[in-house]
Amino acid sequence: MTITSKTIDDGEGEDVKGNKNINKKNLINENRLDEKKDLLSEKVEGKTHCSVKRMAVLTSGGDSSGMNPAIRAFARQAMLKGAKVFAVREGYNGLVNDSIVPLSWGSVAGIISRGGTIIGTARSAEFRTREGRKRAVFNLVKNRIDNLLVIGGDGSLTGANLLRTEWCSLLEELVKDGKLTSDIMEHFPILSIAGIVGSIDNDMCGTDLTVGADTATKRILEAIDSILSTAVSHQRSFVIEVMGRNCGWLALASGVATGADYILIPESPPAEGWEQTMADNLEKGRLSGRRCSLVIVSEGAIDRQGKPITSAYVRQFLEDKGHDARITILGHVQRGGTPTFLDRYIATRMGIDAANYFYDSTIEQLKQPVLIGMSGMDTIRSPLMECVQKTQSIASLIKERRFNEVVDVRGGMFKEFYEIFIACSNLHRRKVESKEMGVLILHSGGPSPGMNPCVRAFTRLGIDHGYTMYGCFNGFGGLALGEIEQLHWMTVNGWSVMGGAELGTNRSIPNDSNIEAIIATLERFKINAILMFGGFNGYLGIAKLYEYREKYQQLKRISIIGAPGTIANNVPGTNISIGSDTSLNNTLDALDKIKQSAVASRRLFVVEVMGAHCGYLAAMSSLTSGAERSYIMERGITLNTLTKDLEMFVERFKREHRIGLIIKSELASNTYSTHFIYSLFKEEGKHLFDVRESILGHLQQGGTPSAIDRIFSTRLMNHYYQFLENDLKEHGHLQMNGCIGFIDGGIHYTPMQEMIEEMSDKFRRPRSQWWMDLVETSQNISVFPLDDPSSTNFEGCNSNLSEQERPIKKSDISSPTSYSQKTFDPNVNPQFTL
Repeated sequence: MTITSKTIDDGEGEDVKGNKNINKKNLINENRLDEKKDLLSEKVEGKTHCSVKRMAVLTSGGDSSGMNPAIRAFARQAMLKGAKVFAVREGYNGLVNDSIVPLSWGSVAGIISRGGTIIGTARSAEFRTREGRKRAVFNLVKNRIDNLLVIGGDGSLTGANLLRTEWCSLLEELVKDGKLTSDIMEHFPILSIAGIVGSIDNDMCGTDLTVGADTATKRILEAIDSILSTAVSHQRSFVIEVMGRNCGWLALASGVATGADYILIPESPPAEGWEQTMADNLEKGRLSGRRCSLVIVSEGAIDRQGKPITSAYVRQFLEDKGHDARITILGHVQRGGTPTFLDRYIATRMGIDAANYFYDSTIEQLKQPVLIGMSGMDTIRSPLMECVQKTQSIASLIKERRFNEVVDVRGGMFKEFYEIFIACSNLHRRKVESKEMGVLILHSGGPSPGMNPCVRAFTRLGIDHGYTMYGCFNGFGGLALGEIEQLHWMTVNGWSVMGGAELGTNRSIPNDSNIEAIIATLERFKINAILMFGGFNGYLGIAKLYEYREKYQQLKRISIIGAPGTIANNVPGTNISIGSDTSLNNTLDALDKIKQSAVASRRLFVVEVMGAHCGYLAAMSSLTSGAERSYIMERGITLNTLTKDLEMFVERFKREHRIGLIIKSELASNTYSTHFIYSLFKEEGKHLFDVRESILGHLQQGGTPSAIDRIFSTRLMNHYYQFLENDLKEHGHLQMNGCIGFIDGGIHYTPMQEMIEEMSDKFRRPRSQWWMDLVETSQNISVFPLDDPSSTNFEGCNSNLSEQERPIKKSDISSPTSYSQKTFDPNVNPQFTL
């Protein structure tokens, strides 16, 4: 049998769930050549032009939570652009064995909250052989696929690049073997590759975070937080082994986030005699008042000679030194489970950008594979093999014992967190004289998860720099009353895992009635710098304090800085604020439960989230939960909007849709309240679906801080002291005033005047917000785009609706119970794969 350019099947015959239903005879019956429409690519002005692009996605290597959201986002964004999308099952094994199935819009429904990968993953021995890769090329060409997204680690991405480099030579061999005709090479000149790193180890250069790393860290923190309570009760030492055969990120991040005493990672082996140093450090901690000790060991930890360090060895040594030591090996619990907000977010953004890359790039650009990564909250594209080779060089550096270079290659954030850890754990302190300068921290606005970890880092890093540290209770009100206490090293012991705000907070700001009392307090305690860590009220407070400098000259000798600590993410000078990640994880946990309850009875839920005048929480929870609509104040709510949305939901439920979700920001509209929207949809949709409203309330504001909120608050404080040191070095005294925050993957300082200009006092949010475009993106990939509600097809998706999805005649409607569940939805089954 010979496959020609016109006997390649066009992928017709997939059902709404994406089940493969291809007529194989179309692939080999040459008598039907004239009946097939040639949709192959034509080169037009250096770009690839085709009526329907065809692309595939595969997951390979170890699984990680977040792969499913990436698959969903990639598939739906590609379909929106008119592509035919395929899934390669079981990694490279699927390429070799032609386990390639078409995806439809419904194929990826309901998987955004599922861990693992719905298309399966495996390591393929056959693909490592040239003959295996030849079969893979044949199967791709047979399905007319020349755009491939690979989600996996550095080994999987290396395999994709190898397939790309051998593409032409393997096609030539297939032509010589008589399996393909020579004109095939004209239509498939290149294999375009995009890569997304799916790895819990966060071990790839070219991205701040890999898909799955945040969820794995969350699992570790949940375990350690639980262990700490029993460790404290019995005054025990616990040795925790975490994953990370070649990378110590999980051990490092969890060490910073839990306030561990000691970590062992492959990138930075301990010096000779480390065992005694570790024991001495634990003993110092006990003498200073700690009731427990925590040592975190990466599974790939080694000593300076390259000899493995096992958790069992560490435990035995501690027991020999008289410690009541226990060991816990967390194992594969770290790899699975529901993805966190951040993993859903970065996977969704990366998946969308991968689809855009295949469409937006020129032929020359498509010749070079790219890695889709993250820098801050935005996606970036980097040369794939440069990132892979840089990552793989680390193994050689470790083998050659060039450990200083290893930490540098891991990247600036890895190096920074390592330096933070050794400072905050008292392993290595700066030998600096006291500066005789007082630095004060206070909170203002609502409480935010991450405030206590922030105060811990503020205190210990400040002491390490030679400052005298103070904490002010109850915000600016407490400052006026002189409610200040000096903070010592052990004052903040254990605060890294605590929610709430031990210093307290309120919404008062400096005013004419308390400003003189505030100044008197600052002079009495000899305060040279104030750090306000809080929300919008706090920013108003420091702006007001700065304004009083014209009247009170004493304030000109004090540095006044704001730092973002609010769940609403509504403050200037930053892309994200500490506390919002924890809040969004709490919200997604509630939404996942709500969606499960809705499935049973065909319900539409209207859920109200916090955020005041800022719609960040509503927009982000919508993007990462799969909600069909989000209502925020920035975009407004109109009667026309509600009418169109009602019509959309009616059409969806007519097609046997079982779940509907609307997320509304609490102050999205003064007129159209949450209850009004609930009542409207309940009245108009009563024959098709039931409606419920849910106000999540303050559960979004509480809870144990997430991994990101813990480590990023610590990182923020580290940069705060870098800014102070630079200011002191440049001017001889502290005079910087403004705010610090996370921008474009780094931490930046914004002068006070710029900060004030950026603030909208009326709406209590920044005047410009980076995430606004994501509202429409979220809606696009969550709702199947049917311009004609009676249509059963969408160009490029080929999503033929099943019998259950076909429109129901209005005259047939009597009660929503008549249209309760009639089929099983396999996507919600955690053991189901395509």
